[in-house]
Amino acid sequence: MSVRKKAFVYLIRSRSAGSEILVFDSHDEAGFEVVKGGSKPGETLENTARRELREEAGIVGARFLSRLGSTLWNGELQGFCLMEAPAGVPDCFEHVVGGEGIDRGIRYSFSWLPIDSSLGKRLVQGCGAFVDELIARTAMGRNE
Repeated sequence: MSVRKKAFVYLIRSRSAGSEILVFDSHDEAGFEVVKGGSKPGETLENTARRELREEAGIVGARFLSRLGSTLWNGELQGFCLMEAPAGVPDCFEHVVGGEGIDRGIRYSFSWLPIDSSLGKRLVQGCGAFVDELIARTAMGRNE
């Protein structure tokens, strides 16, 4: 039996007030989610993250910085990726999900949240597994 793999994308950008992370309003519970999705056979975590950004948020050209870590949940290997947003991503926007997944056709409303100590409480369960590592890296000014 093979283990399913999923990429979670912590897409960040720097602002004068500090670093921010891209999130969307959860349709399932109160809070925010990050872009995420399952890997296709033979697809690397980095390629899954790039594809999911394109399908779920319409974003291309993000720079892969590093893996923050992985968790095993309910038979699924979840890899958390740190990526840097390309220039020009709006402060708030909507995107209709493309691709072949179960969320195809859903409209997500995206915005940016500050990366600070409150972030873990604002993300829905499962999306915040490596928030402490994210906070530590952005606080030190090193994202790689």
